[in-house]
Amino acid sequence: MKNGGSAEENKEFSSFSESIKEKQPRTKRGFLVGAGLVVLFICLVSITVVWVNFSKTTSVTKNKTKSYSFLTGQTTREVGGVSYTINTINSNIPGPAIHVRKGEVLSVEVANGIAESELTLHWHGLHLRGFQVYDGVEGITQCVIKSGNSYQYEYTVDEQPGSYWYHTHNQKGIPGLDFIRGPLIIHEPDAVDVPMPGSGDAYQYGNERILFYYDLFPNFKGPGLLNGEQLHEIKVENGEHRFRIINGGDKYAYFFTIDGHKLTVIATDGYPVEPYTTDVIHIHSGERFDILINFNISTPTQSLWVRAKGVSSRQKEDVLGVIRVRKDSSVPFETVLPPGKNGGIDLKTAKILNCLHIEQPEHDCHGITELVPALPQPLLESEVHYVEVFVLGTGAMFMKIAERKFKQFYLPNIPALFTSAADRESKHVNMMSVSTNKSVTIVLRNQGWSDHPMHLHGHHYEVLALGTKKAPDICDENYICPLLTLEEAFSEPIADILATRRGVMKDSAILPSGGAMILRFNTDNPGVWLFHCHVKAHMLEGVTMAVNEGDYKLSH
Repeated sequence: MKNGGSAEENKEFSSFSESIKEKQPRTKRGFLVGAGLVVLFICLVSITVVWVNFSKTTSVTKNKTKSYSFLTGQTTREVGGVSYTINTINSNIPGPAIHVRKGEVLSVEVANGIAESELTLHWHGLHLRGFQVYDGVEGITQCVIKSGNSYQYEYTVDEQPGSYWYHTHNQKGIPGLDFIRGPLIIHEPDAVDVPMPGSGDAYQYGNERILFYYDLFPNFKGPGLLNGEQLHEIKVENGEHRFRIINGGDKYAYFFTIDGHKLTVIATDGYPVEPYTTDVIHIHSGERFDILINFNISTPTQSLWVRAKGVSSRQKEDVLGVIRVRKDSSVPFETVLPPGKNGGIDLKTAKILNCLHIEQPEHDCHGITELVPALPQPLLESEVHYVEVFVLGTGAMFMKIAERKFKQFYLPNIPALFTSAADRESKHVNMMSVSTNKSVTIVLRNQGWSDHPMHLHGHHYEVLALGTKKAPDICDENYICPLLTLEEAFSEPIADILATRRGVMKDSAILPSGGAMILRFNTDNPGVWLFHCHVKAHMLEGVTMAVNEGDYKLSH
């Protein structure tokens, strides 16, 4: 089916779409082709309608198009034995898994059917070269989709094949549990048996399984969900399987394990790495890890726990799933739960990847910098910028670029992509301007006792070095920590690190509490790109800035 839903859902979408045609002009498929075509943006400014004209040199008509229609709505449903207001796509939990091959055109029409709400969709991890307008960030690349209106995202997928995802990205949240999120898997151009829109279970296909975690903070009163359930089942047969692990939550990190199995990491945030074996993966909001597991049971069937243990003390329960393994297709899967529900690996003795407090001897901690990139980025002429994160005892958060003032970021009313470079920075907008064709290094330091998974839009970056505090008792009663000096943070001078090290490619990596991080990205994608903590509350509190790359602007 064309629209990524059932016949009944597509009929409902079509009916909704027809009902709003009289309310506003609609975007058309292929409207990026040629010059002088029009996009409608509706903003909370003194005028309601802003018309934007722009041209594209990239054709979207030559490649095969994968089309999805998303009708967002609100309903009441029971989750974990408690009744909640639920925000959904096409009335489904979880959100649809999008599958597309590299080189194909992805077209997603989003109709906002939630009363008195506004939203946008961000395509987390995608660079969107030549399609910056579809990054889906209110105040940066577009205006919100208001209730009763629709918007069509359409772009050629020219990304590294891997595991990505999508989610809402607007300043004003929607009340209720936000299920308007889901996986986005990019396959190789010649991949076969790629799930089509609206077909079967797009979370389990071939020898691949998607594990999509979300905490639904702050509205959900449970431990979190796996693929929309509290006790999700994953079915496999003997042989090697790829698991795509996505932390699609808004706040919490997890320790991920599969009982009785080592985890072989082959990719993170969509980019391949040299195979790396570990017992546990620490995964924060926005991060993804692809792993290989080889099942080789001798009995006809077996069941085992897949666990996401909360890192925060506020997470009292694990997010649990059950992997059902059978020797071959001649035997049915088990239906009973495996023993040891409250067990699991001992984290004090297990090898933990992406662990932050490496110097603590009671844990076998291994930083993300141990991963070796299989596709390192080329090195260009270098420039270095320094950024600090500051937190008040009240919880208010600020960022500072170089020697400028600390600012608490707030998204502008008119999307920055359509304003001149001179108008992009204000007292509430931190904007770091960089030229194109550079290797830009950012040295981040964190003065607060909270970890920040830092997500950069439009790029992947190398994680070159991490620095951590040794213990929380060096911070004051308000959890404010003295900044690490650069000598404390890193084992060698920054110039030596830049000259000698190559880092794993990430679009989301964790800036340690009270610590520091060095990252490097190439400015090969002109635009205005957000850089922020992916803990939603921290982003809204102020751990946000933007990168003005090449003074790129779409014309009015």
